[in-house]
Amino acid sequence: MKRIFTLAWLVCLVVGLSVARVEAADRPTGTVTVSSPTGQLFPSSIHYVAAATTTCARGISAMGIYTAPYQLAYVVKGAKLDTTLRLPPGKYDTVVQEWDNCNSGAKTHVPVTVQTATTTATTTLALQTANNTSAASSFQTQTNGNLGASNVSKVDIHSLLYPAATTEIYAELQPWFGDKRHMSVGYISWDPTQVDNQLNDMVSRGVTGVVIDWYGPADKTEPTTLAWLVAAANHPGFKILIMIDKGAVTLSPCSGCNPQQTVIYLTKYVLQNYATSPAYATLNGAPLITQFDLDRHFTLDWNAIRAAAPNAAWIFQSAAGFTHTATSGSYSWMNATSTQYGMDYLTNFYNAAMKAPQETAWGAGYKGFNDTLASWSLNRIVGQQCGQTWLQTFAKLNSYYDSGQPLPILQLVTWNDYEEGTELESGIDNCLTVSGSISGSLLQWAVKGNENTVDHYVVYFSADNQNLLELNTLPAGMHSMDLSPYSLGSGSMYVQAVGKPSIKNQMSAPVKTPW
Repeated sequence: MKRIFTLAWLVCLVVGLSVARVEAADRPTGTVTVSSPTGQLFPSSIHYVAAATTTCARGISAMGIYTAPYQLAYVVKGAKLDTTLRLPPGKYDTVVQEWDNCNSGAKTHVPVTVQTATTTATTTLALQTANNTSAASSFQTQTNGNLGASNVSKVDIHSLLYPAATTEIYAELQPWFGDKRHMSVGYISWDPTQVDNQLNDMVSRGVTGVVIDWYGPADKTEPTTLAWLVAAANHPGFKILIMIDKGAVTLSPCSGCNPQQTVIYLTKYVLQNYATSPAYATLNGAPLITQFDLDRHFTLDWNAIRAAAPNAAWIFQSAAGFTHTATSGSYSWMNATSTQYGMDYLTNFYNAAMKAPQETAWGAGYKGFNDTLASWSLNRIVGQQCGQTWLQTFAKLNSYYDSGQPLPILQLVTWNDYEEGTELESGIDNCLTVSGSISGSLLQWAVKGNENTVDHYVVYFSADNQNLLELNTLPAGMHSMDLSPYSLGSGSMYVQAVGKPSIKNQMSAPVKTPW
């Protein structure tokens, strides 16, 4: 009897397992595709659009939305869903589900966060279009391509570099504005308030240090260097270093000295008077010093210079700088006579850098060059291409470096050389315009110009064309937004194209709401 019972039990078990396998194999499968919402941050109203499919021969019975486990907030018959839910502020793991006519179903999780409702303006039109740089507000657009004081993108310049870049970014600074030898740009370079404005502007763009084009302690521009040392001391982490310009040899020589002796004197002066500051930049503990065109204008014994001032880490210029007798590295400048927007020069520089991995490479980012307004003009022009030249310098850099082979330092050429048309201080014009329109509840906008200069869009509502309520931030490439989830009164919509780093932000004209 025991054997008969055991055998019967085994037969039932085998048959049961076989049936289960058949039922599992025959069970229908479904999918739920959610096309809205596509973001995760919303006002109180969230627009859901979804569709479902199934292998069930009898089709889909219904679709629904859960706002929490066992809390079915909406249900509709059929394989399509299009509705708007109003939810209180908070985070939700909503679920869109389908049920078929074969007692099966499928679901998709849609996490959303509902913001606290507000109708209070978050900014103003004047603020979003006003000068937000350290350029003088009185500065006007110049014929050499320098942009007048404007509202520019403060997106971190690091975002133009390869992913996970930790590159230090230095801005090369001219110290001479306010000196009658140079054009007026609306500010005095050695004014402590102006220096603070410039430092804060640099930091807001992701710049980590400044290279001061130095003409020696006897030059009229020396107060600029001293003001920067004071300002940097109040901004921990921000670094300063000196570029000894060829002009320093003639403007600040030591008494009775030849160029060789003067360069030694200037080097020691930097080490004794500036490099003692905690804000001064170093390389492996040695104070960094760069130079501009010293070897082009003077015959120098660099072994003697190094012997006299052994503690300096010298950074030279261009591709040849990597093989210089006294080199610790080389920086890239820009070729003002290039017919390829300097890309040929950069290629030669980075190729040389690849062959000298033991030396420190300084890449370059620049917008162009135009010296037609300079008193020393040679009529050299490298076009800005409405921001494309700036972006191309980063594309070139990124073709050589990545997080596995990082670039140590990037130099911005330049922060404020207005006379040679390289200044980045006032921003870069991308020659772009944004125009909007509304159809029903759909806001749409068109862009005229190169959209690759846009980082993202910000959509605003204004009841008075003065105060702005920020509604949403959308990535470049999107050109529409549904306004139905927002409880907006009569007023106007604005779309702001926020530029890539240091590129001008462009605001649309107001688009009147039709309600």
